[in-house]
Amino acid sequence: MVRKFFRRLFRLFKVVWWFVVSSYRVHRDQKGRSGWDAVACSARHAREWARGSAEIANFELVVHGDPEQFPGGLLVSNHQGYLDILTHAAIFPIRFAPKQEMRRWPVLGPFVAQSHPIWIDRTSRQKSKDAAEEMIATLEHKINLLVYPEGTSTDGEHGLLPFKSTPFEAAVDAKCAVQPLLTFFSSEDPEAYPLAWYGHAALLPHVWKVLGLSHVRADVYVLPVVEPVPGENRKELAARVYELMRAEYRKIKGHD
Repeated sequence: MVRKFFRRLFRLFKVVWWFVVSSYRVHRDQKGRSGWDAVACSARHAREWARGSAEIANFELVVHGDPEQFPGGLLVSNHQGYLDILTHAAIFPIRFAPKQEMRRWPVLGPFVAQSHPIWIDRTSRQKSKDAAEEMIATLEHKINLLVYPEGTSTDGEHGLLPFKSTPFEAAVDAKCAVQPLLTFFSSEDPEAYPLAWYGHAALLPHVWKVLGLSHVRADVYVLPVVEPVPGENRKELAARVYELMRAEYRKIKGHD
């Protein structure tokens, strides 16, 4: 218990330190940049920050498949909470499209806020429309966009929730590729579970628990890239991606 406590404090200090260093680098490299050049720069820095944070937390990232096959576009994955963001950002340079509520999260919230995210506010129809247009423009400018089409996080062990088709509208309109991912977390520490942050679990206690773990493994399966078909609408594209991910999930987990 004492060892875990000091491990948590040490990692917390390093995460905050790394956040400060990363923030400085972002602001330094943003000088003289504007518009989409600044957004692309932030996406590259997000990967740098995520890789450093994963190393601090002793995250082992195991990638099954070739991320280099992806020409750029829309990234979609099953969703198990904030650990997904850290994991996917460590593999791909991405622009985030988080819920508005993330602004209030410690460390991760401020970092995402400075990375030119597309904030999703479902309480306003106009803001939702503006976000959708921004997503299309992001993909048209060849900047990777990360979304979680289940719309909420799950424990990752009981299949996929039905996809919301709205994020796929951007891929259809921008005529860009979709990179499906399946992500799973594990740990040798029996106290680690649930590693997923979902349901009504409080954020800070879960983060405190994860900081105390000696090791966490993230398995990311890079599935075949899906290209929109001419004339295909967002619901049809979402259904194709869902069925591909569902079939691969069944192969990996042995159940739906």
